[in-house]
Amino acid sequence: MEQKANAFNLLSKLSTGYDILFEERNTRRVEHIIINCALIGFSVHLILILLAKHAVFPASIISQFNVSYLKAIYTPFSIILFYEVLTLILILPKSIVIFIGKQFEIITLITIRSFFHDIANYDLDKSEIYALSFLKDIGIDLIGALMMFFFTAIFYRLFARTKKSKSDVSLKRIGFINIKKSAALVLSFFLLILSIVSLATWLNESYQAAITGAHLPNPNTVFYKDFFSAMIFVDVFMLILSFIYSSSYDIIFRNGGFVISTILVRIALTAEKPFNIYFALTSVLFGVCLMLLFVFYNYKFRNEESEILRDDN
Repeated sequence: MEQKANAFNLLSKLSTGYDILFEERNTRRVEHIIINCALIGFSVHLILILLAKHAVFPASIISQFNVSYLKAIYTPFSIILFYEVLTLILILPKSIVIFIGKQFEIITLITIRSFFHDIANYDLDKSEIYALSFLKDIGIDLIGALMMFFFTAIFYRLFARTKKSKSDVSLKRIGFINIKKSAALVLSFFLLILSIVSLATWLNESYQAAITGAHLPNPNTVFYKDFFSAMIFVDVFMLILSFIYSSSYDIIFRNGGFVISTILVRIALTAEKPFNIYFALTSVLFGVCLMLLFVFYNYKFRNEESEILRDDN
């Protein structure tokens, strides 16, 4: 009994800590910091490219920054993308479905970001942009991002049809939300530590690449790979905890399927083109199919239940 009381107190403290740390005033401050960092990062990247084009740096460093100015778009987009990852943690207590939908948004934005990275490798004034290699590098990203955006929109539309009224609140549900707040708080510290380690690793590898003239490391394999690996276990954790609120077949199946979607997103982050787009699209499409079947199952079940009630009357 005492152990249960201690666990409850710990859960309450973590839940309260989440409410204090992620109150609206603090999130607004973080948004302003992210915007300022994006502007500074964009400006610094443009200046580095400008200096490299005028041969201010050593030859090895010039090879890294003597590129199209379009490459600078990659930097602020990466910073904004990091903020999207942070919001992924913030919405964890709200809904598992929205939590998964946010992962779909992130992989879509990563695909868009890769367009800015790849387009800078081409001279838009030369005829090389009419080659098949250009269509492969650029077209796949654009088509893939559009399809992911479309399927994500359908995913949210289907979710809107499953929402329950706000009055549908129980003690079990409140307890489940407090557990998710606690998990989000712990996960936020994990994200902070992972960000610091990943940034230090990326800066060191970038420095070594600049000295040797090698290609800069892919940030997807440095940060997002580890983060989405952790997300897989978070999804499994949420799946197990969902038994607290509901043990119905449809919810367990849906949440179990969401784990598969997260695994596919994780694979997409390190896969080469065009397989990264294939795995990302498969992840989103699988999530849409899960929600479609979930809506169909509940609609059919409600109809059958109402018919039974009418027969009983």
